[in-house]
Amino acid sequence: MSTPDPLPQVPEPGAPKEPLLTVGTIGSGVTAVLALLVAFAVPLTQAQQVAILGVALFGAPFLVAAVGRSRVFSPATVRRMVQRTGGQGGL
Repeated sequence: MSTPDPLPQVPEPGAPKEPLLTVGTIGSGVTAVLALLVAFAVPLTQAQQVAILGVALFGAPFLVAAVGRSRVFSPATVRRMVQRTGGQGGL
């Protein structure tokens, strides 16, 4: 008899409801950091700033997806978890 896969951990009541940073939030943060660097005389050309923003905005959806996958449960996963525990609140 094989052992079932371990159940993923369910967030505790009162845990943050939205665990994801949005792509816009990440883009805004990178833009703000670049503005600070330029304001404090870090020599970044316009092309370098655009390149940094491009990389950040390209990678942001992947970062958001990776974080989201570890913290958000699909309805099918919740249904499977409830079935495994027999609906007895073992979540």
